[in-house]
This record gives sequence, structure tokens and C-alpha cells, in this order.
Amino acid sequence: MNKTPRVCVWHVQGDTYRDALRERLPDAPIEAINAATHETGEAVLSAPDSRPGADHAASLIADALSSAEILLAWKVPPGTLTNMSALRWVQVTGAGVDHFLESTELPATVLVTRSLGRFGIQISEYVVGYLLHHLIGINTYREKQRSHEWARNERPLLADRTVGIIGLGSLGLPTATALTTLGARVLGVRHSGLAVPGIDDVFSATSWRNMLPACDALVIAAPKTVETVGMIDHGALDALPEGTILINISRGELIDEDALLEALESGHLGAAVLDVFDTEPLPEDHPLWDQSRAWITPHIAAPSEIEVIADEFANNYRRYVAGDPLLNAVDRGRGY
Repeated sequence: MNKTPRVCVWHVQGDTYRDALRERLPDAPIEAINAATHETGEAVLSAPDSRPGADHAASLIADALSSAEILLAWKVPPGTLTNMSALRWVQVTGAGVDHFLESTELPATVLVTRSLGRFGIQISEYVVGYLLHHLIGINTYREKQRSHEWARNERPLLADRTVGIIGLGSLGLPTATALTTLGARVLGVRHSGLAVPGIDDVFSATSWRNMLPACDALVIAAPKTVETVGMIDHGALDALPEGTILINISRGELIDEDALLEALESGHLGAAVLDVFDTEPLPEDHPLWDQSRAWITPHIAAPSEIEVIADEFANNYRRYVAGDPLLNAVDRGRGY
């Protein structure tokens, strides 16, 4: 390892990340490659009609990749990692790392770390906000305002509700804490099933379906792994009480979308708040767009904050140079 290992930043806001890192790590050689979209990670080369410019940009990218020992990125396009012969460590700018772990191009010897940012706070605000929006009936009162109607609905309390959370990690646990602070009864699922202070009951990876009949709301906060893909299927949705609110802030692949649509169309689910999908962006002709019980946001429940992520990365970079264990290291066998 070099005393000043080279860093390649690959991101939609690559230049901004690079500048933030250079402030924190003035002696580190850092290059940035700007991606066109979060979803694909494809690099921005130049205007389509500027072939020489595109060739030059491609050459600069190739040079940055071949010499980089460290990669800071959200997502990179296929073929990128195979050109990074010096790569020893990848830090992902978000909490989810499945797109790197699933890549056959990433050598088993490469360290992978994830960022924690303030994602737990952001997710808890998102979840609590939508639950209160639904329980208070804010949309209903907005409609009554438009028609100049003074009429009261029932005012159910979150404190009288039971919320199940699948995944009690860096996203699920802060959400559980926020909900218990408001008086809600919280049940949870973690792989081991071991008790967690403040959670009424914790279920394991093999017993989690036993939790579902007790839930007034279900929050999906588990990582995407072989075990969790498709876990919210017809059986799981049928086990939920009628009128349950489902919130997914994890990965779209954890939910069987056909089963979800059926549960929404039948009215079995009271609402589904969805920030993540099998395919992103969600195709324009996808039936979820027109489903009145679905609430769709474009993967914004927990956006990465550059200054916060830069602080995390700079801290880990110093540890890497010193030969100390990296923070937030991913267990590639477990998938998180």
C-alpha cells in the first residue's frame, strides 16, 4: 500500500465530492469521474457531437481507474471494476452495497465499506412523517378545505398502533427509537432474533412471519441479500391485518410487486409508501403510478449528504493509511 494511495471518486456529484475530500485530505491524490445518473453510473464524457472531447475524457477515465487504489462511489457501470487493477478498497456513498457485492468484477480481496451518513435520522423522519400523514388524514382535510367543508374525521394515534420493522440495523433501529418515543409499540426482525432494548419483541430470520398478524404498519428496512429478495410475497401480505400500511425504504426487490399490486387493488393493504423499486426510475407505464393507495417517492428517503460522507471517508482513509481496521466494513458473506 502507498503512503498516499490514489482515490477515484465516481459519482453524479463527483467534482463536488472531490473538492470536499481535498479539503480534508490535502495530500491525497484524488480524481473525480462524473456520472450521468445515479441509476446506471454511466460516466459523463462530453457532448454527443464532440468525438475528440469524448476520446480525451475516456482516456482520462482510464488513467484514473488504472492507478486508483481506492474507489468512492454509489454505482459504476459494467466493465469499470475490471479496469481497476490496483483497487484494494471500495467505499460506497450509501448504506446499501448490494450492487457491488453482486458484481462478478469485484475481486474477493477488495475491502468494501459503506457509509452511514445521517441515513438513520432521515429514514425515521420519512417513516414517521408518512405514518402520521396517513393516520391524521391530511389529504382528506385538504380535500375538505377545497370544498369549504368543516367536518371532522376520527383522529387515531400513532401511540395506539403496532409497527413492525424488518431489519434493525443502521436504518431500522433509529426508526424504532423514533416510533417508541411517540408511544408506538414496536416489533422487530433481526437475523439472530436476539432481543433489542426498547423493542417489544424481536423475531428471527426464520420466525419473522409470526410478527405480521400483529402489525398495523410494516416497515421494510432490511438489506438486499439472497434471503431477503422476494420475502414480502403473497403469503406475507395476506398475513398482515386488513388496512395495514406498508413502507419500503430498503430495496424494491424485497417485495413481490405483483403481489403488492393485488393487495392494494383489493384494499387489503390500506396504503403502500414506496421509495424503492425493482426498476429505477420506475417506468412511466408501471401500474403503481396510478394506484390510489400507493405513495411513490423517487428514492429520496435518505439522500447522501456530501459533507457528512466526506467526513466519514476521510476518517476511514486515514485509518487505511495507518493500517487500522476500517469502519463500517461489510461482511461479504452476509451481504451487509
